[in-house]
Amino acid sequence: MRFNNVNYWAGIVLLALIIWAATGGVRANFSPGGLVTGLLGAIFSLMAGIYFLIRRTNFFSAQKGLWANLHISLGSVGVGMILIHTGGIFFSLTGLLTLALTLLFLLGFNLRFLAAHQSYRSFFSRLHLFSNPAREEKSLNPFIREKETLLQELNPRAAEGTYSLRWKDWIRNPRRASRYLWLVQEEKKRVRELCGRPPAYLNFSQSWGRYLHIGLGVGMAIGFLFHLFEKCFYFSF
Repeated sequence: MRFNNVNYWAGIVLLALIIWAATGGVRANFSPGGLVTGLLGAIFSLMAGIYFLIRRTNFFSAQKGLWANLHISLGSVGVGMILIHTGGIFFSLTGLLTLALTLLFLLGFNLRFLAAHQSYRSFFSRLHLFSNPAREEKSLNPFIREKETLLQELNPRAAEGTYSLRWKDWIRNPRRASRYLWLVQEEKKRVRELCGRPPAYLNFSQSWGRYLHIGLGVGMAIGFLFHLFEKCFYFSF
């Protein structure tokens, strides 16, 4: 919990740095293009991306909370370093990397600290669903039963309500993994029909925000490599 609080306040500091950069404060106090800040920013950001690779594996599965917090810490340091490296220039060819990385941080901060704490608001308008849960559960039972059957093939020790597909599920049995993902999406769709859609902000965060966060992260890794080959004299021919 303490680690989580440190990450929250570090995120607040980084938000202030982003605002300072956007208003020209970073550019006025730091010379853009510093090699050390650029390399450190790239290294910390790429290290944060390791979380994406291990999240759906059994590697350190008992310590996923620790890895999640390290992911946030490393990513925050990386964003801060790159903001200083670029002087807070967002609207240029290389500045687009800074802009994308800033959006990556803002999405992550929202998913971890803001949207999660706002989800409870949608419960108060749906208290009627708790008065007769059996009726509502019946419409979800076919999805749940089929998911449980698929899990006997994918991972017999897994719990249907909390299981997330792993890399090896897709490699070993892509057909069943695809079916399981489809069932998850259909179950979510049915829950929305029963409960009503959350506010637009929460709906985006809960449905597409995480995928956009991952997509931006992959794009950033590719962008870093191109930028490195373009600017670093070691790769000049």
